[in-house]
Amino acid sequence: MDPCAPTTRRGALTPVLARTAVRAATASWGSDRRRQRLRVRTSAEVLTARGLRVRVVCPPVAWPRGPRFVVADAAGWTDVLALATVVPGVPVVDAALAGPPLLRALARRGGLLVDDGGSGVRAEVTALLRRGVAVTAHPGGTAAGDGTPGRFRADAFTPAVEAQAAVCPVAVRRTDGDLVEVRLLPALGPGRVPGVLAALAEHALAHVLEATGPAVPIPPPPVRRRTVRARVGYGRTRPEPTREGTPCSPTP
Repeated sequence: MDPCAPTTRRGALTPVLARTAVRAATASWGSDRRRQRLRVRTSAEVLTARGLRVRVVCPPVAWPRGPRFVVADAAGWTDVLALATVVPGVPVVDAALAGPPLLRALARRGGLLVDDGGSGVRAEVTALLRRGVAVTAHPGGTAAGDGTPGRFRADAFTPAVEAQAAVCPVAVRRTDGDLVEVRLLPALGPGRVPGVLAALAEHALAHVLEATGPAVPIPPPPVRRRTVRARVGYGRTRPEPTREGTPCSPTP
């Protein structure tokens, strides 16, 4: 949560957080589909209460069917929530992000997996992928929050190798204003070496984040003056020719 948010947005966010706590406490009562709907609805409500919008950029080639291990960078909960509204699946959040015990308990009650680096979470992710359930993970991400791509942990990709699931990278970045862009990148086929998959996903995200930096204003094209040629017999001289590709000089 941003403590520097305007007071009006804080007031709008308070009831949303209260509903989020109630939903997380009762999420285990329903089916997996109900928990998925609650995650999407809650994520959208929190982002709306904070005055944020989400823009989705689809990949040039559709992701393959079957189990998907979706990996994205995350500088904070805003990126996690934005991805949850776009890509359905069971989210895996880093233990550092869900630091407070209460927040970690609510995340687990809401169906999120908290990755503390142990083998238990990796076993759960492997089981979900083998069942054909998509998993969204943030294995490292942009911890600095300055748009610089971080390093993905290779061990986080072990479940994708064991379940032979496609790895789908996603670049999440906060643009100027109230817009969060979620850019879906081409999928990586199932691999055998977790380190190679982690490196390829890092490279894909770094290429996008470095290429989509702050927009540089493009200067307007130079104004060309129309040259009127004098007709013969009217006592006018022909104008001096100008160089092709350069604007004409103003008439003194």
